[in-house]
Amino acid sequence: MSLKNAKYYTVLVLLLGLSGASKAGAFPWNFDMYIQPSILPYEEPILYPQQSVSTTGFRIEPMPREDFEKMTENPVPATEESLKNGAKLFNTYCFVCHGKEGKGDGPVIKRGFYPMNLTSPVVIARTNGYIYAYIRYGGKVMMPSYRESITSDGAWNVVNYVRKLQGNPKTEQPTNPQGKNKAEETAQ
Repeated sequence: MSLKNAKYYTVLVLLLGLSGASKAGAFPWNFDMYIQPSILPYEEPILYPQQSVSTTGFRIEPMPREDFEKMTENPVPATEESLKNGAKLFNTYCFVCHGKEGKGDGPVIKRGFYPMNLTSPVVIARTNGYIYAYIRYGGKVMMPSYRESITSDGAWNVVNYVRKLQGNPKTEQPTNPQGKNKAEETAQ
């Protein structure tokens, strides 16, 4: 190999080393998974187009938030199935911020966000409808709305599960074939 070719190859090796050949020439593709259309923490999800029709064919205008906040009773009974569905939805959508036990210690705190502790006395004192409204309409400060992701019944299931995390699961008593529940049978 001549001296002229050696200089050429030396310069080529240096340029390739500096340009990122050690990364297998990944530029500009090495940013593809970082820069993408996705929903970031506390960012509102993309809404459905205006005048779109639901799968049932009905357009349902939601009640005002204040009407839900006044509701004390949960229309979905806290059965085992409801608690199971609520746990699944909670672990899918709520765990990241509120943590496994609802104490506000989810992984998002590493990013400087400090979500509400759902087992605190302040939240326990809230009505079921207030918690439901937070899920469906979003928080008044940071929490996004999950109306597009969680159905109305699903949100009530999450309310049941949050109440369970708070230590007061109001589960339905199983009924016997005559229609009486176990508590009524023992009282007689």
